[in-house]
Amino acid sequence: MKKSISICLAALSFALIIGLLVNSCAKIAPAFTVKSSAKSLSALYLTFADGTGGFSPDTSASNDSAIIIRIPWYYPDGSYTQTSLDSLIITGSIPNSSYMSPAFGLTNFTTPKKYTLTAQNGTKETFTITVVRTHSSKAAITSFKLNEANINGVIVGDTVTIPYAGTTLTGQTATVELSNYATISPDPTISRDYSNPVQYTVTADDGTKVVYTVKLGMPVKVAKGISKVTMLWSKSAGDLSFTDYRQISIAVSGGYFLLPVSNEWVSGSQVQYYSCKTGGYAGSLNVTGVERLYAIANDSMGKVVGINSLYAGNNVCLYEWDNVTAAPKLLAKTTDWSSVGGAFYGRKISVYGNLSGDAVIMATTDGTGGGGVNNILKWTVKGGAIVSQDPEVITYPVAYDYVAKAVPTGPESSSDFFFCSNSPSFMTYVNGTSHAVEYSFSSNFVASPRGNTPALTWFTFNNASFAAVVDASAYSSALHIFDVTDPSVIGTSATSANYSSFHVFDGSSSYVSCPDPNYNVTAEIAVGPVSADGYTMPVYFLVTNGGVVAYELSCVQQ
Repeated sequence: MKKSISICLAALSFALIIGLLVNSCAKIAPAFTVKSSAKSLSALYLTFADGTGGFSPDTSASNDSAIIIRIPWYYPDGSYTQTSLDSLIITGSIPNSSYMSPAFGLTNFTTPKKYTLTAQNGTKETFTITVVRTHSSKAAITSFKLNEANINGVIVGDTVTIPYAGTTLTGQTATVELSNYATISPDPTISRDYSNPVQYTVTADDGTKVVYTVKLGMPVKVAKGISKVTMLWSKSAGDLSFTDYRQISIAVSGGYFLLPVSNEWVSGSQVQYYSCKTGGYAGSLNVTGVERLYAIANDSMGKVVGINSLYAGNNVCLYEWDNVTAAPKLLAKTTDWSSVGGAFYGRKISVYGNLSGDAVIMATTDGTGGGGVNNILKWTVKGGAIVSQDPEVITYPVAYDYVAKAVPTGPESSSDFFFCSNSPSFMTYVNGTSHAVEYSFSSNFVASPRGNTPALTWFTFNNASFAAVVDASAYSSALHIFDVTDPSVIGTSATSANYSSFHVFDGSSSYVSCPDPNYNVTAEIAVGPVSADGYTMPVYFLVTNGGVVAYELSCVQQ
C-alpha cells in the first residue's frame, strides 16, 4: 500500500510540475526573454601576491578598454625593495550575468594581458590591462626647521615661509624632510644666512625637479575654513593586515591612529595602533579586562573612548584610555539592558569635547529595520566625571537598519547632533533639546552617490564647522567634506549654484577600493588635533576591507 501511494503521488507531482512549467512559460513577461547586454568592468584593483599594496587604473575601467595600472618601483614606500610584475593579483566587479575570460586572480603582468568580458546575450568587450613600474615623481619638502632658531617653516606650494618677526637670521642650519627617494641641493645642513631668500632644488627619483624658496615672513590664513586638502599617504587593507569586516572604527591619540579588531563572536578585545606620520604599525593597546570592545573614538585631547557589544554580556560599558600606552579605565556601566532594548549596539560611537572636562558621548543600537530599537545612547561628562552610568535614551523617529551614527556638535546635554544612516541612506541635523530633525542632506549631496552613507564626523577648523561624510558602496568609498557653519545650507544639492561653497573637498579621485567586497558597507572618519600654529589639521579615512587614507587640511592662503 505504501508503495502504491508513493507511485501515485510521484505521478501526480510529475503532472503538476509539467503543468506549472507549461503555464509558467506561457506567462513569462516579454522583458524577461531579453538577455542582458551588460558587460561593464568596475572597481578594478591590483595588489601584490601577499595582499599588500592597492593600485587602481589611470582611467575609468568601465569607459576605456585600454587600461594602465601603475605600481611603484619600490614597495613599501620608503623601502628599497624592488617590485616585480610577475606575480600580481587583479580583481574587479562585473555584472552577475556576465563572465570574464581568462578569470581574474594571480597573474603575470610582465606583458599586457587581454581579457574578454562576455555578456549574457553573447556580446563581448575586450580589455587590455598593462601594468607599469614607475619611479616616484614626488619632489617635495615635507618639513623644514631652522635648528639654531628652533623655528618650523610653513610650506605652501614651492615656498617655505619662516615665521620670524625680525629681519636678520644668520648662522642657521636646517633639518629638512623630503618625500621618499628625493634628494636636495645645496646641502641644508650647512650653516647659512636666511635673512634673504634661499633656494633649494628637490629632485625626485624619476628626475622631476622642484625649486623651493625659503624666506622670512608670516604665513597668512584665509579668513575662514579650508584653503587646501593634501593626501599625505594611503595604506591598503593588505598593508595594515586587515581581517575582512573587522576594522570598522578609528580614533587618533598622541601621534597614532588606532584600529580595533571588532568581532562580537570572539571573547577578549584587540586594538592595534599605527604612526599617524607614516601609517606604519607601532603597537597594541592594553585591553586588560575589556570584553568584546567594538567601536572607539577620540576626544579633543586624544583620549580614547570605546564601547563593548551585546555579546560581552556585561551590560553597556564604556572604557577610556588616556593614551596608547595607558591601561583602560571603566568609564560607565549601565545598571541593566533597558537602554538598548535587547538589540545589538556599539557599531558606532562618537565624542565631542574633553573627557577631562565637559563632553558628550553618543552611540547607537541597531534600528527597527534590522530588528533593533532605533535608540541613540547619550552620556554627558561634566568636570571630567560622567553624570550618569545610564545614558539618556533618544529614539530616532525614522526606521533604519544596522549601521547608524549620532554625532554631537557640543559638550552639553542639549547640544544639537548629526545623525547618519547607511541603509536607508540619509543624513540629518537634529535639535539637541526637542530631538526634531531641523535639516536633511539632499539625496543628491554628491553628483553621483554610491548609495550608502556609513559615517559622518563633525569638526571645527579655522572659524568654520565641517561635516566629513563617506560616500560608499561595497566596492569603493570616497571622503567628502562640507562646510556646515550655517546648518541651513545642509540640504544643498549638487545641482545648486551654491554647491561649490558647500562642498569644499571632493575625495572621489582618491577613493579607496575593496579587493574583498565590503558588503556591510562600513567606514569611519577620525580627526586629529589642530597644529600648534593653527595652520593644519589631519583627517583619517578608514574603509572596512579597503584601508586608511591620511589627509591634511590647511588654512594657509595659497
